Amino acid sequence: MYSSILTRLRIIIAEMADVRSHVVTTNTYFQDDLNLSNNDLKELGIRIEDEFDIKLPKKVFKEFNTVGEIVGLIEAERGR
Repeated sequence: MYSSILTRLRIIIAEMADVRSHVVTTNTYFQDDLNLSNNDLKELGIRIEDEFDIKLPKKVFKEFNTVGEIVGLIEAERGR
């Protein structure tokens, strides 16, 4: 399930950050590598919630900084 979540998330992130999806890896940092603003991260959170039918914590991107961390969170939330 991890790889399918990663694939779907990479597409969303690549579109938002205006990069090719192969640039987005599990070690990619949202702000340091992709230069996503706080508003971008809010929008990303909404898109993740819609795409994966989950509810993220309000300050998720303060605790989770990389794509891999978010994939793990999504996987945990979907397994509940």
